[in-house]
Amino acid sequence: MLLEAGREITAELAYVCFFVTIMCHSFSEEIGMSYDKRYVAQKRQRRRRKTAKAKVKLYEQGKLPHDKLPALAKKFLTRKMRALSKAE
Repeated sequence: MLLEAGREITAELAYVCFFVTIMCHSFSEEIGMSYDKRYVAQKRQRRRRKTAKAKVKLYEQGKLPHDKLPALAKKFLTRKMRALSKAE
């Protein structure tokens, strides 16, 4: 028998409590890890979008040919042209 806070706890109950604590802790770590991975992925995508938008601006200024645009910048450009044509 184990004594804890003035109450007697059997070894089996202590083991179950320990197991539940470990499971909850590992579950919360997995959530944190997935959040970290998602954050890193969003950061990487943000960088890609930012450089693609910069390339579109260079293309619009005539400093960069259409051939040199990355695929994402070409998507942004077609989306922008479509939005401009709808606005007219």
